[in-house]
Amino acid sequence: MSAKRILIAAGFCLTAAACGPNSQQNQAPPPAAAPPPPAAEAQPAQPAPPTDEQRLAKIRSEEARLERRQRALDEERAAARAASAQPPPCGDCGVVASITPVRQEGQAGWAGTLGGAAAGGLAGNQFGKGKGNMAMTALGIVGGAFAGREVEKQVTANTVYQVAVNMETGGVRMVTVANGQGLAPGMHVHVDGDSLLPY
Repeated sequence: MSAKRILIAAGFCLTAAACGPNSQQNQAPPPAAAPPPPAAEAQPAQPAPPTDEQRLAKIRSEEARLERRQRALDEERAAARAASAQPPPCGDCGVVASITPVRQEGQAGWAGTLGGAAAGGLAGNQFGKGKGNMAMTALGIVGGAFAGREVEKQVTANTVYQVAVNMETGGVRMVTVANGQGLAPGMHVHVDGDSLLPY
């Protein structure tokens, strides 16, 4: 056998050994496929920025709320000042509610009785004769005395005024005064016994 054939056979064997079934065992496994990139997480939708009209409406609403709060504070301060400045109620002071005139009957004295008796006796003496004259005179005296008393009552009668006063501390006080001049419903008065003094 020639050297040329030996070399060809040796090359064939080497090629067969390299390409044979055992050649796949010596080969490195193919690299694993890279995992797919993770899907992008869904981002939450961002709210749209407020418009100029919305911002202006919000500012006006806040201003209105602050104005209402300021008015409430001013009213509270005014009420507190009024309460501290108000004097305590007067126990003898009040407001006239009504004025009622009342006719008071006069008192009969001896003057009216005796005067009436004398006048009645004189008038009765003008009638009748004898015992009739005496009876008429007596009747005139009695009737004249009674009439004289009534006349004196009418002459000495007077008018007083009953005044109802709504007191500052509560309740109604009735005061009788001799003169109602200068008094009127709604007037502030100070009750001093049986007198009413304006104040």
